[in-house]
Amino acid sequence: MRNRFFKGAFILTGFLLVAACSDKGKEIETKPVELPIIKGNEVEVGNKPLIEANYQHIVIKNVSYKLIHEKDSAIIRILDTEIFDINTPDFYKTAEYYEQIGDDKTASYYRHQKVYEKAAKKFSNIVEALATLPAKTSIEIQAHLHNLDDPSEKMNEITEARAKKLLERFSNEEKLSHISFSAKSFGDTAPVYPNNDVEFRINNSRIDLVVTREK
Repeated sequence: MRNRFFKGAFILTGFLLVAACSDKGKEIETKPVELPIIKGNEVEVGNKPLIEANYQHIVIKNVSYKLIHEKDSAIIRILDTEIFDINTPDFYKTAEYYEQIGDDKTASYYRHQKVYEKAAKKFSNIVEALATLPAKTSIEIQAHLHNLDDPSEKMNEITEARAKKLLERFSNEEKLSHISFSAKSFGDTAPVYPNNDVEFRINNSRIDLVVTREK
C-alpha cells in the first residue's frame, strides 16, 4: 500500500512539474510591439532592411537623420531645424538679411556661427544623397511640426508652406531630375513620440522623405 502511495505521489508530482514548466513556457511567449504607423504605411517590426529596395547606401553627411525601412519604402527622417529656421516656414536666412531689417543681434549671431552657410551645406548634402537614388524613384515630402506654444492652425500653415517650398526646391535641382516629387502637410497630426517631453517634441518636428520605387 505504501509503495502504491509513493508511486502515485511521484507520478502526481511529475505531472505538476510538467504542467508548471508548460505554463512557464506560455508566459514568456510575447507578441511583438507594434511600431508607429505613418499615414497608413505600416512599419515592419524591427525595421528590417529591404535588400531588394537598395536603400542601404543612402548616407547624408553632417545631417541629423534616421533611415527607416518599411515594407515597400524607406523613410529618411530629418529634424526640421536641419533645413528650416525654428518654428517658421522659412529656410535659414543670411546675416545680411537680419542686418537689413535692423536685427543686429541675430545678424551678429548668424555671422559668428555661420548659420546660413552650415544650413546651405546640409541641404546640399541632402541633395547629393538623393541624387544617388536610381531612376523611377518617387519621394513624398511629409512636413510635421509639434510646438505646444502654437495652435494647430498655425502649425498647419507652417508645415504646408514648408512642404511647398521643399517641393519647389527639390524639383528645381538638376541632379534630382530623375526623381518624382510630391508633398503633404501634416501639421501636428502625426507624432511618432508622445508630446509630453521636450525632446520628444523636438523629434516630432521633422521632415519625412518617403522613398519608393515606381512599379
